[in-house]
Amino acid sequence: MQLSAPRAGSTSQRGVSLVEAIVAMAVMAFGMMAIVGLQSTLRLNSDVAKQRSEAVRIAEEAIEDWRAFSAVPTTAGVKAYDDLTLGALDDIAVVRANATYTLKQTVSPGQGWKSIQVEVSWVDRTGQAQSITLNSVIAGADPALSGVLSTVPAPVPVRQPLARTPGGSPAAVDLGGGKSAYRPPGAPQATVWVFDNLSGVITSVCNFPGEDLSLLVPADNCFEQPSWLISGFVRFSFGPNPSATVPASEQIDLRMIAIAVGDAFADGECFVTPVQDPKLTFTAYLCRVPQSADTTWTGTVLLTPPPIPDPPPDPPDPQLDLAIHDVCRYGAAVNVDEPRYQGLDRSLGSENFLVVDQGVACPFGTRRHQPPRPLPAG
Repeated sequence: MQLSAPRAGSTSQRGVSLVEAIVAMAVMAFGMMAIVGLQSTLRLNSDVAKQRSEAVRIAEEAIEDWRAFSAVPTTAGVKAYDDLTLGALDDIAVVRANATYTLKQTVSPGQGWKSIQVEVSWVDRTGQAQSITLNSVIAGADPALSGVLSTVPAPVPVRQPLARTPGGSPAAVDLGGGKSAYRPPGAPQATVWVFDNLSGVITSVCNFPGEDLSLLVPADNCFEQPSWLISGFVRFSFGPNPSATVPASEQIDLRMIAIAVGDAFADGECFVTPVQDPKLTFTAYLCRVPQSADTTWTGTVLLTPPPIPDPPPDPPDPQLDLAIHDVCRYGAAVNVDEPRYQGLDRSLGSENFLVVDQGVACPFGTRRHQPPRPLPAG
């Protein structure tokens, strides 16, 4: 058989050359080495992060353990604040699943407290030393005082400046014997209230026209009538969008009355601070409501137009007119949804009212007080 030689100019190559194979294997080897190195680094960093988290937990446990003392002086059988001695405490070895930690604690003195520094150290898997440090302060307060946090505070502080409760005015004149005298703004010149400095209860109503209230003698000028005090402000906001927080309308003249509900109670008396600066958007008021036999009062406080002077001023002064004005009520001490005070057994402040145009909705946080509106059906 005759074999034919390949024709000139014809070439045929198949497979991979040795050089190309070596280059490909080298590239792949470098890539595998990089991946192995990356995984090793990630594993080491993850391990160190876990160890660091465990070290922080150990340090926090040590600090909280010292905070959990049951007594301030050293006491047998209980952990005490005085047991936390100053200086460096003994090292403590703490064994965990991923490492063995060394706990070091150093205590420094303070004024009524001690500063503690906690250091936790360990050796990671590469033999490198690692550590974290936390600093805190431990107060030398008797743990029994923590019970104060669960004590419900009284509705008002026991005493204010001048040894008076908020039920009495700081402008009152001290009469001695724990009593003070006060002439309410807007009241007749001879009207004076005497209240108890400690309780804030109005104890007597006096007829004393003199200017110097320190000369008042309760036994000669007063009659006893224990009463609660209701006080607050009347604000004015006219227009389609009234506001109780930012009233923009000038004050108008008005009066207030305290009407008792029920045969066991008596009407009170109210006084409104006279209009002194028409540009003010508020005025203050005080109402004295007599206590019943059980020392309570049930009734309501209402705004009324002032009496018409004779002769009337020309032009007339702006004043409350319930034909064109409505009254909204809001306060911090009682439920504003209730139109009256039921069984009032203490003095109240911040019982406020807002005068708006008739038919305008009372702003958020207030309720219509005058005239009363029926609840919508359904």
